[in-house]
Amino acid sequence: MRKQILFFSLCLTCLLVSACVSKEKYEELEARLADTQAKLEQKDKKVEELAQKLGELEQNWNKCQQNTSELHARYQELEKKQQMLSQSLAQKEDVIHQVDEAKRKSENNMQSQIETREQKIKELEDAVAKLDETRRMLEVSLLAQLESREKKIKKQEETISELGNQKQNVETNLIDLKEQIVIQEQTISEQMKIIIELDAVRLKIENSLNNRQSEIELREKRIKELQNAIAQRDKTKRQIETDMKEQIETQQVKLEELFGKLKVTFIDRILFNSGSTKINEEGKQLLSTLAESLKHNNQNIIVEGHTDNVKIGPGLRKEYPTNWELSAARSAAVVRYLTEKANIEPQRFTSSGYSFYKPVASNETEEGRHQNRRIEIILTSRP
Repeated sequence: MRKQILFFSLCLTCLLVSACVSKEKYEELEARLADTQAKLEQKDKKVEELAQKLGELEQNWNKCQQNTSELHARYQELEKKQQMLSQSLAQKEDVIHQVDEAKRKSENNMQSQIETREQKIKELEDAVAKLDETRRMLEVSLLAQLESREKKIKKQEETISELGNQKQNVETNLIDLKEQIVIQEQTISEQMKIIIELDAVRLKIENSLNNRQSEIELREKRIKELQNAIAQRDKTKRQIETDMKEQIETQQVKLEELFGKLKVTFIDRILFNSGSTKINEEGKQLLSTLAESLKHNNQNIIVEGHTDNVKIGPGLRKEYPTNWELSAARSAAVVRYLTEKANIEPQRFTSSGYSFYKPVASNETEEGRHQNRRIEIILTSRP
């Protein structure tokens, strides 16, 4: 292409030198050359615009390069094409420079070439014909190249548009993934809360089971203690029944089981004479006999004193104003004898006086009053 333009410029110079070509023809040729050069300039301008557009595409390409290596590779390909365009522009500038140089030289040689202009008219006409053909071929070639470049640029624009769509899809997918991650994190957080709650429930259940186990062990221990107490009570009962068989048969002593307790009741004067708080000899023997049964167990002992509703006689009223004092004193006397004489542990005893307020029979008859005047010794298991 550079040789064709140079040849065309030389031909114009020759026409200018030779007077065989008219001024109008020369101006027309020069106008065509200027027109061709203007088109080349327009094409160059378009190439520059394309280069600028390529620069913009390069910026977009750089942005796309952050998301995918494929975009980076395509950007490098566009950069190579831009370099090729720059080289082409440099070549065109060299051609124009050579034309200007040739024109300058031809002007210097114009005077010497005027003498031979008639001989070269025919050659110039042939050259003009060839130049027209060359120009036509050049225009066709340039148009084909421009169309090819426009197609390539359009294809590149489509590719960039497609890449932009892909980038948008990728960004959309990233947003969706972020939303899914947030949902999963919320789900995980809720599951962790449930796990923590379940752990708390598990700990409560384990504590409850441990407490339950402790309660069971305490209950088993208590059952064992109760079984031992029952065994001791039964043994004590059998021994008392054996030792006090005669008194039990004459109903001077009663032996009862009440709700796991063993109660020994001494009726009326078997322990105390009438109006007295001192234990008589028969009573001491019975209490000593009872003490042998009580020493071999660890049960608590409750001693209760009870009277009838007959008022205290004048002789005892100063010492025992009411049946309260009398019942309490008889109960205390029994406790004192069992602890001091029979050597039973004092911490096992409880002494109470109930006067006539817990009768077991009617106080309206002698037999009833006889039943109400009593000492009750109750054996209970320790708590």
